[in-house]
Amino acid sequence: MMTFAFRPFALAALLSAALCAAALPASANEPLLAGGDYSVLPLMEKHGAMFSDRQGKPGDALKILRASGHNIARLRLYEGPGPGTGNEGWHWPAGSMDLPDLLKMARRSADLGMQIELTFHYSDFWTNSKTQIVPAKWRAELDKLPGDDARFERLRQLVFERTREVMAALKAQGTTPQYVSVGNETEGGMLYPYGKLGGKTLDENWPRLGALFQAGYDGVKAVSPASQVIIHLDDGGNVAKYRHYFDHLQKLGVKWDVIGASYYPFWTKRSVAQFTAFAKEITQHYDRDLFVMETGFNWSPVLPNGHAGQLSDNGPYPASMSSPEGQAAFIDELLGALRRTDRVLGVLYWDPVMIEVPGTGWAVRDADGKPGANVVSNTTLFDFKGRALPVLDAWRKHTPAPRKE
Repeated sequence: MMTFAFRPFALAALLSAALCAAALPASANEPLLAGGDYSVLPLMEKHGAMFSDRQGKPGDALKILRASGHNIARLRLYEGPGPGTGNEGWHWPAGSMDLPDLLKMARRSADLGMQIELTFHYSDFWTNSKTQIVPAKWRAELDKLPGDDARFERLRQLVFERTREVMAALKAQGTTPQYVSVGNETEGGMLYPYGKLGGKTLDENWPRLGALFQAGYDGVKAVSPASQVIIHLDDGGNVAKYRHYFDHLQKLGVKWDVIGASYYPFWTKRSVAQFTAFAKEITQHYDRDLFVMETGFNWSPVLPNGHAGQLSDNGPYPASMSSPEGQAAFIDELLGALRRTDRVLGVLYWDPVMIEVPGTGWAVRDADGKPGANVVSNTTLFDFKGRALPVLDAWRKHTPAPRKE
C-alpha cells in the first residue's frame, strides 16, 4: 500500500506547481476521453440544484464541465423507474433516466461536442453485483410463459430487441453512442436469477450469462457496427477476477470490444500505479482496450450532516488528501498516468453533479415518497453549494477545453 505524509500547505504547493506545468507529451491513445456520468443532472435541476464555475459565475453544470475539458458523457438507462419497481422498499424516481430522459441528455451532451457512453442497466433500478432486478414489465411477460427455458429464451430476445430499439432511437436523433456497456458492474452476472453466477460453484450459469451478453452485443451492432461494446466489472486492479471472468467469456465465444473497470481507491485499496499496472496486463492479455467506467475520490471526509459518505476514505491515500486540493492531486495523477498507458481509452467520474439538494438522494422510499440520503455529495466535482472545485483545473490540463466558436 502506498502511504503519503503531505502536510496541507505542502500538498497545495505541489498541486499548484503541477497544474501550472505544461501538459504531458501526447501518447499513443491521445486524446484521452475523460468525463463523467451526468444522468442525474436533470433530476437535480428539477429539484433546484444550482451550479457555478471556478470563479463563482452561475451556469449550466454540463457546460461548465465541458469548458473544463470533459469530452464524454456517460448516460444510463433504466427501463421503467417508479414506485414498486426497485428493491427492498426503495425505487428510482419515475421519469428519471428512462428512455425519454436519456434521449434529451444525449442530445444535450452531443450538442456540446461530447462523445456518449451509454450504459444499459436492463433494470428499473440500480444494478451491481448484489442487485440486478429484471424490469417489472419484462417480469410480467416472462411469468406468463411455461417453463424456465421458455422464459430465458424470451428474456434473451428482450435484451436484443430493447438494445436495438434504444440504439435506433438514439441514431434517429443523431446521437449514436460511441461506446455502449451491456450491463453495469456485472461481475456477479445480470438479470437475476436468469443470468446470475453462483450455485455450488461460481462457474455455474456462464452459458446463460454469455447468451445475454451476446444478445446485447448483437443489438448494438445491428444498429451501429462502429459502436464499441463494453463489459463492465468492479474492483479494477484485481487481475485474478478479470482473468477468471473474461477467460470464461472467451471460451464461450462471447463478443465484446472493450473491458470496462470501476476503480475507486476506497473500494479497491489500490493506488493509481497499481491500477495502471493491472491495465497494462489485462489489455495485453486480451488484446482489448480498457475504459475506466467509474472512479471517485472524496474532497471532504464527511457529508454536510457530519456523517461519512459512501467513500468514507480514499483507500491507500492519506486522510490529509480528503480535501479539494487532494481530490485535484489524485485526478491529476490518474489522468496523467492513463494518458501514458497504452490501450486505456479514458475515464468516467462518478458522480460529478449530485450535490446536496433537498429532495434528492440515492433512492426514494416506496412507503412515503421521501428520498434517502445523498451519500456522494462529498465526492462530486462541485462543492456543497454547487461551485466547481479545483479538480476541474486538473481536468483542463489533461483534456484541453474546447475552442470558443
